[in-house]
Amino acid sequence: MVQPGVSWSSRLKDISINLLLTLVSLALTMLVLEICFRLMGIQGEFHQPQKDNLQISSFPKFQRPLPFGFYPYSRMRSTYDSNPRGYFDSTNSIEHRFNAVGWRDSEHSLDKPSGTFRILGLGDSFLFGQGVKQPDVCLKKLETLLAEDLPEKNIETINAGNSGLNTNDQLNLLKARGLQYHPDLVIVHFVLNDVEIDKWTLPRPGPDFSPPDWLSGKSHLWGWSRQRLGRFIYGRSYVRDYLSAFNKDSPEWKRCQSSIREIEKLCNQHNVQLLFVLFPFFVELDGSYPFQQAHDTVHHFCKSMEIDILDLRNHYSNFSGPELWVHPTDQHPNELAHDIAAQAIAQHLRKSMR
Repeated sequence: MVQPGVSWSSRLKDISINLLLTLVSLALTMLVLEICFRLMGIQGEFHQPQKDNLQISSFPKFQRPLPFGFYPYSRMRSTYDSNPRGYFDSTNSIEHRFNAVGWRDSEHSLDKPSGTFRILGLGDSFLFGQGVKQPDVCLKKLETLLAEDLPEKNIETINAGNSGLNTNDQLNLLKARGLQYHPDLVIVHFVLNDVEIDKWTLPRPGPDFSPPDWLSGKSHLWGWSRQRLGRFIYGRSYVRDYLSAFNKDSPEWKRCQSSIREIEKLCNQHNVQLLFVLFPFFVELDGSYPFQQAHDTVHHFCKSMEIDILDLRNHYSNFSGPELWVHPTDQHPNELAHDIAAQAIAQHLRKSMR
């Protein structure tokens, strides 16, 4: 209600002045923040995704991928848009080489040499070692560690990890090819996205790969704020989708459990030890890790099956996550994360292998 003696026009004028002062204050605040962001070098980090260049063998019979493997004798170079840790070569690249069966490993005979303790690794791109030099991959480092600890044993590891394989793929690989190598121990390197879920349709948290809009190129404050908001929205969706995938009534988790049971059954039938290694996603490891519920679900299931399981989540608790990434655009584990995993697995195996 307008006070007596105060006209509507006078009241409207006061409102307009207050609104103008508010807008001016907001604009000045934004200007001060923009200046601070520029002085501190804070802005949105818009990266280009890695580029993979495949070089296939010139021999026609090697020019097609093998089941559960890559192109035999091929090479793939993954090139990133920067080299912040100085780990890549001069072209910001890592080369991945594949053997006769399309695995990223040296050659292995089907016949196991006498006195050899053979370890077969099953997994996806984490075990494959995307963005990491082959000597730094956790399974290769594990071979070195166990050889040093157990000089009386001839330790041999076989890396059958490949990008995109889920648990059912790993089961089929074990049946079709893995058991032919007569392993003494099978290590399943399990990542939460190995549940029977379409990995390629899930949102990806982390840096914004989309090109910056016009205003992001002009304002450090806007570019930074826009990217953080995008990460928050995508991150929440990512967590929600994975936690729902491990719900007890989830068809994805039911199929995954069936595959794990079959792997355990095959190992028992062939008198092969089985170790299930659970990798975390490298986000918020030192705080409220958003995927702990899924870890608990997997751990409980393995224990109910009497499957030996090693959860690596606590081994990374001194890190927030991004410092363990291959690159700001690639959340695969870097060489430090692989080394921590190898150390933890070696410690877990020492007693049972003596």
